[in-house]
Amino acid sequence: MSEKVKQILVQVSSGVHILEDETATDICYGVAKLQNVRYGVNKMRRLINILRAGSVERAFAILSVMHNRLKGALIVEKTLKTAVNNYGQARAKKGGVAKPASDLKIRAIFADGGPIMKRARPRSHGRAFPIHKALSHLTIVVSD
Repeated sequence: MSEKVKQILVQVSSGVHILEDETATDICYGVAKLQNVRYGVNKMRRLINILRAGSVERAFAILSVMHNRLKGALIVEKTLKTAVNNYGQARAKKGGVAKPASDLKIRAIFADGGPIMKRARPRSHGRAFPIHKALSHLTIVVSD
């Protein structure tokens, strides 16, 4: 993993806006975060490992096929669209023209565990068995 991507991940996880280096003034990033989604983090990671370090166009092609089978594919697809649109807005804010999605790359994509909703299921003899409903956070960073 390059030093620039590590810097992006630190800045994204700390909630700071991504600032470019002085040497790379023409690079724009589109960041999209989805928090507290009702989908397990291990299922989400299994899906996003397929998309990691690929082009956005390839990711959309894979997700369009998979969203009939996996709930997480639809979640990732919508978040990826948001990241691409955020990239376009960031590029317009700098005064440039946004590149098409076919030219964009996924620079970072990761899923973190969120809070766990705890419920109880009634069982025999008045006992209660725990049910843990996992939530996760998804972050996608795209750039040219």
